[in-house]
Amino acid sequence: MMEFNDQENMSSQVQMENKNSLNDTLMDYPKEKSLPYFLNKCARQYAGKTALKFHERSLTYKNLYENSNKLARLLIDHQIKTGDVVGLALDRSPEMIISLLAILKSGAAYVPLDPEYPKDRIEFMLEDSSAKVLLTSKKYQNHFSSAAKEILIEDALDQLNNYSAEEPEVDFSTDELAYILYTSGSTGKPKGVQIRHYNLVNFLLSMQKEPGMTADDKILAVTTISFDIAGLELYLPLICGAELILSNSDTSKDGRLLFDLVRDQEVTFMQATPYTWRMMLEAGWEELLPIKILCGGEALPKDLVNKLTARSSALWNMYGPTETTIWSTVKLIETDENITIGKPIANTQVYIADEKLNNLPDGEIGELLIGGEGVAKGYLNRPDLTAEKFIHDPFSGIPGNMLYRTGDLGKINANGEIQCLGRIDHQVKVRGYRIELEEIEHALIKQDNVKEAVVIAREDTPGDPRLVGYVVLAAGNEGATPALLTGPWQEALMTVLPEYMVPDDFVLLEAIPITPNGKTDRKALPKPDYNQISRSGEYVAPRTDVEKQLAEIWQELMGLEKISIFDNFFALGGRSLVAVQIMARIEKVTGKRLPLATLFEHSTIEKLALRLNVDAKSITWESLVPIKPKGSKMPLYIVHGAGLNVLLFNALAMNMDEEQPVYGLQAKGLNGIDEPLDVMEDIAGNYIAEIIAQNPTGPYALAGYSLGGTIAYEMAHQLTQMGKEVKMLAVFDTYAKQTDIYDPAFKRTVNRIWLFIMKFLYSFVLFAQDPKRTFEYKTTVIKRRIIRLFWKLSGKEEKREGFFAYDNEIDEASAKAKRNYLQKPLDIKVDLFRALKRTFYMSDFKYLGWREFALKGVNVHDIPGEHNTIFAPPNDKEFAVVLQQCLDRVSESKS
Repeated sequence: MMEFNDQENMSSQVQMENKNSLNDTLMDYPKEKSLPYFLNKCARQYAGKTALKFHERSLTYKNLYENSNKLARLLIDHQIKTGDVVGLALDRSPEMIISLLAILKSGAAYVPLDPEYPKDRIEFMLEDSSAKVLLTSKKYQNHFSSAAKEILIEDALDQLNNYSAEEPEVDFSTDELAYILYTSGSTGKPKGVQIRHYNLVNFLLSMQKEPGMTADDKILAVTTISFDIAGLELYLPLICGAELILSNSDTSKDGRLLFDLVRDQEVTFMQATPYTWRMMLEAGWEELLPIKILCGGEALPKDLVNKLTARSSALWNMYGPTETTIWSTVKLIETDENITIGKPIANTQVYIADEKLNNLPDGEIGELLIGGEGVAKGYLNRPDLTAEKFIHDPFSGIPGNMLYRTGDLGKINANGEIQCLGRIDHQVKVRGYRIELEEIEHALIKQDNVKEAVVIAREDTPGDPRLVGYVVLAAGNEGATPALLTGPWQEALMTVLPEYMVPDDFVLLEAIPITPNGKTDRKALPKPDYNQISRSGEYVAPRTDVEKQLAEIWQELMGLEKISIFDNFFALGGRSLVAVQIMARIEKVTGKRLPLATLFEHSTIEKLALRLNVDAKSITWESLVPIKPKGSKMPLYIVHGAGLNVLLFNALAMNMDEEQPVYGLQAKGLNGIDEPLDVMEDIAGNYIAEIIAQNPTGPYALAGYSLGGTIAYEMAHQLTQMGKEVKMLAVFDTYAKQTDIYDPAFKRTVNRIWLFIMKFLYSFVLFAQDPKRTFEYKTTVIKRRIIRLFWKLSGKEEKREGFFAYDNEIDEASAKAKRNYLQKPLDIKVDLFRALKRTFYMSDFKYLGWREFALKGVNVHDIPGEHNTIFAPPNDKEFAVVLQQCLDRVSESKS
């Protein structure tokens, strides 16, 4: 290990001042107790209390305790023992939490593997850590090549009843590893930080006291388990008796969804990076919430302080490298005047040293050195780097104590608090992730057309740090531009680096600037011209009056400052509601009415302008819309729901297999000219005619959303009558209820009264579960019905303009078709994709009535969300995965 240099010049008075003030952090704690001891103790104390929530699922402390004990015993049966390493590659779910607890209870250490990371990176971690077992799911079965034995969580859960729910008796020291977490490495390979049980226990007990957590708290966990700060989110609530609310990965990336979750679940405690907090603010967070905010992972910007303190009960600034166990210092922030990282947590010491590693007096700038109970064991399989970064501690006077050299600059101010002043080396933090820029440069230089490369983090816009790559091209690539190269480079880097390490922008240089000493002059690297960078490459301004009109409409309604005429609507984040608004505005401004589906084939301003320039009479309104027409697999045809258009299905289609073609079927009459169809058989026949014209021989995979499920059912009936093969019929949250219009009047009246009573009673159930949302939903429905009744009684058309003018007419025609449709049983199997959250009553919650009609049975697939949100992020991705699996299954089956 590296020894400190001569300490003779160091003032003993300074040492005493530091020791007696800043580093007076002694706190007694049971160092001999492992993390499972505290988890089990808390589980027994709060057995019946909710421990974990994920979407609609809830687990009590008893559930967690028993299932993790059983899974730990199963792992032990698979020869897992103290000191072994288990890789964990699971999507965020209750099973992920149970697995983490089980691994710890088995005496093993875990390596968290985010499945979204590149395959090569995960395989390196498995090999480098010598993982004995990889605990994963069927979704990732045989996906990673490694020597680790693969255990599938689905199979393991099926076997849990074979094991005792009692705590497994495992004897191990708290000096054993709890986890190995890989961080970015300057050599081009990540390095594994080894954290022991006592490191983690000391940290958690300190956090329990300050910032403080109790059994009354609800914490929202948003961080990937491959980021060390997830340790606070996942374990602190479970040793305090608090409630852990787990967000999925897509929600964690969406500011609006996160804010809704915080508000709706009454979250009182949340930890995130400045990037995430800013994302939530930009999503419209204005109200004061009773939430304790922990902000860390990178420097806390001044502009965030006032915004967050005005909206929360407390704001804490957190600081600490992975190598000293998550957070090492904390500070309650009340104003933006003097943002510091505060003082060390319990049993932790911080020193400021010069280049010769002499301890510096208060006020002088030097490197932050951290010692105490949080200092990691070192880097796995990297003795050279361990010796460089982990050094003997001469200040504490305790033999064997170590310090970690952070590489951060700092000083102790007049208040005795630490100010962090940036990095000594080229390591940076972006979105809270610590990044070694050399690792990105290594990957970039491997590209055939790259001669030299330098990567830096720039913050040209406050609060928006971006990675920028500066590249000197190899010979033979003259004339290439960033617009042509950015996409291929980013795609190549994504195969070896996590998404957060891929540069946002690239700048081409004739030569990399150097200092007089011959080193790269990073300060001389030019600022990118962001105005010339767009998602399509170089920014191209509108050239015609129509393009200018469209650009103004898009920019206003999408909230973007500048849009290139070649930018793709969907790549810009465009969604169904915005598309409706855009088309309505286009009709108002130009007088031309376009189908929403136009955006699939004309998704840029340039293409849409060309479409608007054609004669209005030549604009066709076919029902069949190519959403994603390319691909070698059996096409899927999806029928619209009550919203009448098919733009809703775009995100679903884009998340499906690259070779999966998807078509939509939209309602006739949307152009305001064609008469809407009001007979179910006619609607189905119209759609079939267009499908057969496009795909004469089949086979066919049909699907329908809401009302569209019934239409798809009738289409399947007609196609089979024609001798065509229907391989799959999927219904998306459609309720199959036989019409009562042909029943005797008395029976019909009795049934309707009974249904009204059941709906009324069920509304109380919903209100008890979620009063606020139920009230808002019922109020919206009642308002809509009152408005429609008003216009009907007045004998006038409802005053809706332009794009929305024909909705009611088509709605009424569709309702009439459904009301008069006599649905008959078919010799067919139905795949029912059912929304997990129900917002209205039905007599058959399990099969939604389909068992009566699908004579070959019903396969039920639960999709996160409620009826109106199953296609919205993050539910769309899970929906797409399940739907694709079903399609692939039926495609492979014999007729």
